[in-house]
Amino acid sequence: MRTFWFNLMRLLVLFALAGLASAHTLQLTGVTVRIEGNSTEVNVVAHVPLLLGKDPAVNIPQRLQLQLDGQPFRPGSSATLKSDPLSDTVSWTAREARAAGAVVVSAPLFPDRPEDTTVVLVYRNGQLIDRSALNPAHPSAVIGETVFEVMRRFVQMGIFHILSGPDHILFVLGLILVGGAARRLLGVITAFTLAHSLTVSLTALGMTSLSPRLVEPMIALSIVVVGLENLLRRKANFEVRAWLAFGFGFFHGFGFAGALAEVGLPKQAIGWSLASFNIGVELGQAFIVLLALPLLGVIRRKSERVGDLVTQGTSALIVGAGAVWFVARILG
Repeated sequence: MRTFWFNLMRLLVLFALAGLASAHTLQLTGVTVRIEGNSTEVNVVAHVPLLLGKDPAVNIPQRLQLQLDGQPFRPGSSATLKSDPLSDTVSWTAREARAAGAVVVSAPLFPDRPEDTTVVLVYRNGQLIDRSALNPAHPSAVIGETVFEVMRRFVQMGIFHILSGPDHILFVLGLILVGGAARRLLGVITAFTLAHSLTVSLTALGMTSLSPRLVEPMIALSIVVVGLENLLRRKANFEVRAWLAFGFGFFHGFGFAGALAEVGLPKQAIGWSLASFNIGVELGQAFIVLLALPLLGVIRRKSERVGDLVTQGTSALIVGAGAVWFVARILG
């Protein structure tokens, strides 16, 4: 269905733009916005005579009034330009490394020709979510997300971020590797959750910040410390472990906040998006715990000695990985 609407729009634009332009001939300009993952791509197809002899690479971005979550679209140096002599059109395409919850396209691109129309199509992750025709009677298109769509997007983002980050995975694994009573393990994981949720929220709201040059080495150091604690203590001290999880959780929170900074928070649903991202992180964290703990339990029930060897060996690998990352991030 999305292909149908995209092709129809292109067909209408090309047919309208291909005719010989006269002062009163209707012209269509096409604007296609594609939001995919953490980026937004914009394509504008315009009739050359409408540019009044000006450079399209300069004229089109000057005329394009596009906002993503209340901020102007900033394509930087990513723009490309293609011309089609047959239809006498130009196609301008640009991309910004930022996704958006709300999109606003304001006014026709060529207000000096009020009889002309700007056709706008907006896609999110391949799905057509809005189509509009802009003219003096309908000067802007406002495309937003429902609360459910915001929540779903940020939950998925939180899950993806923790499961795609080996440093976060190893830290959580290191916290639970020695096993213990469910209540004690829950206390350790809760301490980690409280700390990183706090820094994610404060950082995303602009209330605090910390340089990645400090955050990234500290995350690596946290992995080394929790691994060494597993190796050096014959029996886990869960109170100490909870404080370690809480203290280093702040730095992991700054790391999580970096993912949010790349996409930004939709202004119309800041609270929902923050809560959903944190929920996604917790779901990813729960997946790690629920996968690792039963497996470790089975091994320990089969043989306590083998269980200890697995714990010690895995902890040594965690220390090694953390040390390599720490050195690389300090020197990088």
